[in-house]
Amino acid sequence: MKAIYLIFVGGLLLLAHIGLAEEGGGVVAKGTGLPAALPSKQRVAKIGLNEWVAVARVKGWLDEEFARQNARVEAVDMRAAGTASIEASLFKRGDLHIAQRMAYPSLQHRANGFDLVVIWAGVDCHPRRATTIVVKNSKLQRIEDLKGKLLGAHRLGCPYFATFESLKARGLELDSNLKNGDVRYINITGNAAVTTFLSGEIDAMATHPAVATMATLYDRGLVREIGAAEPDGEYVTGGGRALVMALRQFATTNPDLIQAYLRAYNRTRQWIVVGNHWDEAADIVAAEFRSTKAVGMYTLRDNSHITLDPGQPDYENQVASLRHFLAWAIKNGDDFYSAKPLTEQQLRDFVDKRFFAGGEYYVDTTDKAIGLNQSHAALPAGAKLVVAHSPAN
Repeated sequence: MKAIYLIFVGGLLLLAHIGLAEEGGGVVAKGTGLPAALPSKQRVAKIGLNEWVAVARVKGWLDEEFARQNARVEAVDMRAAGTASIEASLFKRGDLHIAQRMAYPSLQHRANGFDLVVIWAGVDCHPRRATTIVVKNSKLQRIEDLKGKLLGAHRLGCPYFATFESLKARGLELDSNLKNGDVRYINITGNAAVTTFLSGEIDAMATHPAVATMATLYDRGLVREIGAAEPDGEYVTGGGRALVMALRQFATTNPDLIQAYLRAYNRTRQWIVVGNHWDEAADIVAAEFRSTKAVGMYTLRDNSHITLDPGQPDYENQVASLRHFLAWAIKNGDDFYSAKPLTEQQLRDFVDKRFFAGGEYYVDTTDKAIGLNQSHAALPAGAKLVVAHSPAN
């Protein structure tokens, strides 16, 4: 009896199914339940936000380059989390895959044990990439005048090293963890540094002019330079070179996404510099970083800029640059690198040969690649502030 009942119920269900099919014009109606969520196969690249990234994102080039690799890209604004020091934590958590920094802090990340690789390097920088500044009405005129004074700088930032080297060239020692120097030093950064500096609690500050906060001070005529990095010194040829770092595991697993990043950079730089789209680019940067257009232009085009260098393609050249820089820093009492020196093999492993000339994933980002005969650093500055605040040394 039970079997007959089951056959009867099954028959009714079949008839109901046929009836629904006929009402739908012969198409079987589908259920409205949502399918189970499946893991996405699309890869994600998390990159540090800077001026060129802001432009590339607004123009759609970032999305285009990564979409070609079935990937999407996220720009990580490290300002939202505080100072740039948060970068190390973001790398450690996997919330950041690629970021641009100068060689000095990049090497600090590596010496601190972060498994990062250099996937791009820029050419030697302009001496004004890092400057020593005072408030406009300060009595200090030259960097030698800092003897007995208090300097503020971020110990993990490369302006510290530029001032350290400049003082050393004049026979003056900066405070370190190893000994007191002729110039006192306080480790300070971010808004606290600006507030302390403007209030007169510190006598001078080592900084990058071409970041929005500092460029604003320049634009308002509140600061004056008393020094810059030594021409052809260790900062200009080593510690101040722009590098792009990536997590080693990410670069190993996703070399095509590293290429997408570099192609987006090359495309953006060509549009801005060769295409002469400085004006539109400055509008984008100003909107992204909530600054004035004059400040946006300054961060892009001033000779102190930090984001639009041509690429330095030679692997051996970059390894040699880091080697020479480290040797000088240790010999001259840099307390960080004296405590955490890197071996030759560590340096060679730090620079990923696959992304330099001759490597399998190399992308040519030199001036020649975009049709320039000179480096961007040598181009005429786009802001009047350069003339008004030229360095004293």
